[in-house]
Amino acid sequence: MTEALGGRAETVTGLCGLGDLVLTCSSPQSRNMSLGLALGQGQTVEQALAGKRSVAEGYESAPAVRELSRKLGVETPIIEAVAAVLAGETTVDAAIESLLSRPLKPERE
Repeated sequence: MTEALGGRAETVTGLCGLGDLVLTCSSPQSRNMSLGLALGQGQTVEQALAGKRSVAEGYESAPAVRELSRKLGVETPIIEAVAAVLAGETTVDAAIESLLSRPLKPERE
């Protein structure tokens, strides 16, 4: 989606972009990871967010990013899955199954 908006792929795959992604996905102190862990353990979104004093950016941005990718015609299956889980449109298990059952294809054609 970066390129669809005029950005460069190197920005995302560079040390800052990739470093931020790795930290967000692997640190227990990450607000997004803690939300994902709670959902994976069976909590509802409401339960996972209850009592939090900080914002999990992914919860707030997922619907907007999903809408933007659809508008741009960019296929973003992980964003779709995350947004659907957060919106209560699917379960974590169903989202994972859907992602893993996608046909294999090159990232770029």
